[in-house]
Amino acid sequence: MRRLLLLIGLALLLALAVWLNRQSAQWHYIMPVEAGKVAYLATFDAFPEDWNLAQGRLKSDILPEGVLRMDVGGVNSLPFAEAHPFFADFDARVQATPVGGPLNNGYGMIFRLQNKGNASPDDDDFYLFMVSSDGYYQVVRSVNGNSRELSTWVPSPAVVQGVGVMNTLRVVAKGAHFRFFVNGQAVQLCLPDEPTARSTYNERTRECLGGKMVDELVDDSIANGQIGVAAQTFDEMGVVVDFDNLVVYGPE
Repeated sequence: MRRLLLLIGLALLLALAVWLNRQSAQWHYIMPVEAGKVAYLATFDAFPEDWNLAQGRLKSDILPEGVLRMDVGGVNSLPFAEAHPFFADFDARVQATPVGGPLNNGYGMIFRLQNKGNASPDDDDFYLFMVSSDGYYQVVRSVNGNSRELSTWVPSPAVVQGVGVMNTLRVVAKGAHFRFFVNGQAVQLCLPDEPTARSTYNERTRECLGGKMVDELVDDSIANGQIGVAAQTFDEMGVVVDFDNLVVYGPE
């Protein structure tokens, strides 16, 4: 009887150890931030080991010129590259310059990224703030593989159009509150009144249909995660974007 109880106890301890090992893989140190102070800086002149990069058709690499280049060699693709540190609250800025491919593209910042630790990004959690070379911006959220366009593509004169031109993107996150900027100008989001409805913007009337234009996003789906950059193709491949001078401050 004692031997049976001992075996049961050992089995329970083994099961607990396996569970703790799986759980600890998702535990991360959250970087502390101080209002207005630099918490992280990437000029891409050194320390490439700070970033998760990729080779192949969807390539991300740090070049000798001191930029992180995303080269998207597939259609309808959204590769990203992220820095190792985890943040909850932050004020992050990055300079982004498309250097090749069509104007119908997307490029920008991925943040509060929770990588599930497998080979596929399809089940990762994250927010995404992107602009396009034809003058639009968008905000997306993905949770457990369910991607949702929180604010659809909205045209803005704040976005500098074209290939070979730079846009500076900024995201300020404090708790469940997010604000977004392009080249120093705050941009509004088209949020539907019904949370499950589709974000729809009428360019002719400049109206958010079935919703309203708001200054900030309030969403508590993802509490913390990594910060990085992303580039997107639609029906044409060959989008190439250089990113530089990613700086993370503590939000004011």
